[in-house]
Amino acid sequence: MILAVALLVLLWGATVVRLPTLWRDQRQRALWASVCAIALAKTVSFPPIAERVGVPILPHLLGVTSAFFLLRFIALVTGTGVRARQFALLVTVLLTLVGFDVVAGGIDTEADLLAHEQGWAVVAYWVVLEAYLGTVLVTTSGLFWRISGQAPAGLPRVGLRVTAGGTALVACYAALKGSLILANNLGVPIAFARVEPIGMSVQTSGLILTIAGLLVPATRRARAAYAASRSLLVLRPLWKAMRDAFPEVILFTPRRAVVELAGVDDVHLRLYRRVIEIRDGLLALRPYVSPHGSTPLEEAAAVAQALRRRAAGEPRLETPGSWTRVGPSMADEVAWLSRVSRSLGNPARTPTLSGSTR
Repeated sequence: MILAVALLVLLWGATVVRLPTLWRDQRQRALWASVCAIALAKTVSFPPIAERVGVPILPHLLGVTSAFFLLRFIALVTGTGVRARQFALLVTVLLTLVGFDVVAGGIDTEADLLAHEQGWAVVAYWVVLEAYLGTVLVTTSGLFWRISGQAPAGLPRVGLRVTAGGTALVACYAALKGSLILANNLGVPIAFARVEPIGMSVQTSGLILTIAGLLVPATRRARAAYAASRSLLVLRPLWKAMRDAFPEVILFTPRRAVVELAGVDDVHLRLYRRVIEIRDGLLALRPYVSPHGSTPLEEAAAVAQALRRRAAGEPRLETPGSWTRVGPSMADEVAWLSRVSRSLGNPARTPTLSGSTR
């Protein structure tokens, strides 16, 4: 039960974390749909929920749907496969499973019921289900393992190989379960009450490894997005000063900015845009700036004084000063402007050019 709960938390966590990737490309949408479908499958198969739902084959149908999106992801990555053919196969498998379920009068999934000899419809149901899932999972495992060899050393490569190992474990579970059900129906006694709990643990462990591996790139992106978000907040005092003084430097309207929040990558775009807007504002403010030192405190004081001079309607300086040169990378710009913004946002620490606090 604890392992099942941990899996559910991980699956829904991955579904939420990867939600912004829906705006990136078809591959990420297919991968997200696969994770979301398997999260739904495991949710409706969770004992307390399964008792209320009362449809034993629903998790299987969702699992097949998850496998379809996983197959679609593979096709998009490798540039192979025909979407119409894949969709036709999905529909065929789903209709076949539903048909066998109707013929059998309902498919029992409990271990003690599987131990009894089943009709041909039940056996065919399990063979079709596990064959489809196993084939997709083996293909997925091979793909992730091949790609891992080309990935950068470290977490990206480890994440891909963990995913490959996880899908391989789930594929082994699918192949073994289908084989045992077939063997049991042919007269070989199988103690499903003992075997099934072990198999479910293997399947759950495989899914946990798969999702954990997929979350490795997302975790790195999340850290980068968090750092960019912090920089956005730190830059806000300086950006707000430029925005209020020179509204024309804003590249997009606030409404457009809200819409753009949909993607993870957008936080980096917003940071890049904020730096540009600040620099455009500083360029427009330059005729009012006096020569000053090159520390963040002195730069912030010069910004404050230039803004006051402009707001008071004072004439432009005949020989204005210049802003401190930084660079060449965007990271250098962000670091420097952040230090200036911190000083500007704290009046107690920002001296005027005369040295007194304001």
